Amino acid sequence: MAGISSSGIGSGLDVPNLVAQLVANERAPTAALIDRSERQTKAQISALATLRNAFDGLRTALTKLTSDDSALARKVTVQAEAGFSASASAGAATGNYQVEVLALASAHKLSSTAYGKGDSVVGTGKLTIVSGETTINVDIDDKNNTLEGIRDAINRAADGKGVTASIVNADDGAHLVLSGTQTGAANALRVTTSGGDGGLAGLRHDPPNASTMTQLSAAADARIRVDGLERSSASNTITDMLQGVTLTLNKAVVGTVKELSVSSDPTVLRNAAKGFVTSYNAALGAIASTSKYDPATKIAAAFNGDAMVRGTGQDLRNQLSGSVTDLKALGITIAADGTLKMDDAAFDAAVAKDPTTATKLFSADNGLASGLQKTMAGLLDDDGLLDSRSDNLAGRTRSIEDQRTALDRRMTQVEARYRAQFVALDGLMAKMQSTSSFLSQQLGLL
Repeated sequence: MAGISSSGIGSGLDVPNLVAQLVANERAPTAALIDRSERQTKAQISALATLRNAFDGLRTALTKLTSDDSALARKVTVQAEAGFSASASAGAATGNYQVEVLALASAHKLSSTAYGKGDSVVGTGKLTIVSGETTINVDIDDKNNTLEGIRDAINRAADGKGVTASIVNADDGAHLVLSGTQTGAANALRVTTSGGDGGLAGLRHDPPNASTMTQLSAAADARIRVDGLERSSASNTITDMLQGVTLTLNKAVVGTVKELSVSSDPTVLRNAAKGFVTSYNAALGAIASTSKYDPATKIAAAFNGDAMVRGTGQDLRNQLSGSVTDLKALGITIAADGTLKMDDAAFDAAVAKDPTTATKLFSADNGLASGLQKTMAGLLDDDGLLDSRSDNLAGRTRSIEDQRTALDRRMTQVEARYRAQFVALDGLMAKMQSTSSFLSQQLGLL
């Protein structure tokens, strides 16, 4: 704020200091109100973030609790050295199965005859490589007619699909090796040539026609037998033989039958329930910390007495009070302060004895979990209560900034007014002093 640079010439008053004090005194009451409003607004913004984080955590825990991945989780047990591993998705059919891995799926691999070295010239023309439904056409001219050039041309054209080409340097020379990228008999490689100088004829493989390449590994299907029923597959991963069960074959052990067991897995639901208990208690804690009043310090939290926060806390408690019996049956009890406590062993025993209680309570369609999810949706969804409150606080923040700007503008005008008044006063006093001096001289002459 600009000020007068010197004391009054005629009055001898400290005009800059007087103006500053008067402006400060006039600013103080309004500035204090703005500062107080800003502190309250910032405290509520922070408290709102605390509530949002806690409610987000509770909604996430409820989503996990009501998911089929928790309620219908499955556990898979496979005997040692079975030649396969297995996993099961939620809801997979439970039971025991006798499994025998008869053969693994393999990819096709071909080798050319030996050439002197990688830069040896092979020939020109067109290579056509077919693998399953993938067809790759490769043009070879005098710029890429070496073994290395052909390898690179095949890899560029295939781009990792159907086949890859490499050079293997053996004792007898360099060999072009073609490897199928997919297993299964249907993905066998077929290589034909056309045009050019005829040199590419050494890279043919087109059964039952004559072939000039050597088969290093046949393209073969996997074969597995489950409870005496046989199945072949182009892949070593079989997802559709047993409902919801994925079998991954890793070794053929013909004549060896191993047991696969699929059963319910209560630990997933238990962990989801524990996550719910923790998140529910955290939500109650956030409500308490943002709305409490400390009688000793006489300090109220940001949302003390707030209807939305108080109503949410009451809603959560009311919903749990309506499910006390079912919760207790699952080993979950409600303490005097409204928080939850869970007995893991009691939960496992209750679910093993009668899973319907947990199913009813934690269903996404009805029951306790469904009601709590609706409460969280009303708070957290777009245009929900928290969004509305956030918008309100953002508006208050802008208003506070506008008030400060307006106060600064008004104080600039007040300073200018005081300055003008003191300048006028100083001028008047200077005239009066001059008049007084003149009168004193005249009286002295008399």
